[in-house]
Amino acid sequence: MAKIRKFVEQVDWLWYECDITDEQTQEYRDYETALEAGDDVEIPDWVDELDYDLTRSKAGSDDVDYELIE
Repeated sequence: MAKIRKFVEQVDWLWYECDITDEQTQEYRDYETALEAGDDVEIPDWVDELDYDLTRSKAGSDDVDYELIE
């Protein structure tokens, strides 16, 4: 018996924002400058620990492929 397979790849767009201190702003600017200079730097740890608020979202798009399986 044959089957048909449906593969769905879904992409969503979400924007999050969070207020940061002047010190964090300068640290992040230094990080971006180091990246542009080609230095091997890591993003500051506190970036992942912030309490972000969802400010905008856009419905995703679906790409669908079908495959016949004999």
